[in-house]
Amino acid sequence: MNRDLMYAAEVKALVRDAYRDVPATTEVVARKLYGADELAQVPQAAIDRALGVANHLSFADIEPGDTVLDIGCGGGIDSVLAARRTGPDGRVIALDFLPEMLDRTRAAVESAGLANVEPLEGEMEAIPLPDDSVDLVISNGVINLSARKARVLAECARVLRPHARLCVSDLTVEQDDLPSEILTQPAAWAGCIAGALAESDFVHRLAKAGFVDIDVVYREPLGIDDCALYPLFSSDVIELMRRLIPADRHGRVAVAIVVCARLP
Repeated sequence: MNRDLMYAAEVKALVRDAYRDVPATTEVVARKLYGADELAQVPQAAIDRALGVANHLSFADIEPGDTVLDIGCGGGIDSVLAARRTGPDGRVIALDFLPEMLDRTRAAVESAGLANVEPLEGEMEAIPLPDDSVDLVISNGVINLSARKARVLAECARVLRPHARLCVSDLTVEQDDLPSEILTQPAAWAGCIAGALAESDFVHRLAKAGFVDIDVVYREPLGIDDCALYPLFSSDVIELMRRLIPADRHGRVAVAIVVCARLP
């Protein structure tokens, strides 16, 4: 069995199981990705639950008054930071399909004293928002969790207004870079490795969804030691990676990218 044979329902179930009870990261991921000035704006609970792969907000160009959709809000760190930047005249719609994650985001927003974040339960393959209702879509290490990525990107295009923007971060893996024994591990799917696209494929799918001016503005290799920082990767999977992946590639099993695009 390979990743192409995993049904969408199976992928969704394993993601639900992995993220529902994910333990706190004790800040290690957040402090790797965000600056001290950014973390000072975020409640500790959101910092402890950070599971992103890059700081896409550095490239998102959020404007005061924007309506921002955060796909896969998780523990709320990016929703809180985005809400600070939109100001009281803007809003952030924090989307997640797990009620547990929405509860965490809601708690982080309340702790931050923000009134411009709207938690919204729903799936990224069927975003419960009207057409042409959003100025910016952001997402951090989430699109790879879907078995229907083309559908996700089409939904992003649908909810964005004309000329509106998308700025997302995710992991990319070149075809055949990882052994099949790793690709079929549930923990590898939950950690975004097994479901990752090649960078060229990600860009191609954005173009097919109608996006233009597609620009990969950031690339950072992710090694096995980096994967071990995330509680989604079990110790068994980390050990399997060390054993099956050639030693000269231990420092680059995937690449975290940030890609920006817009609608015509």
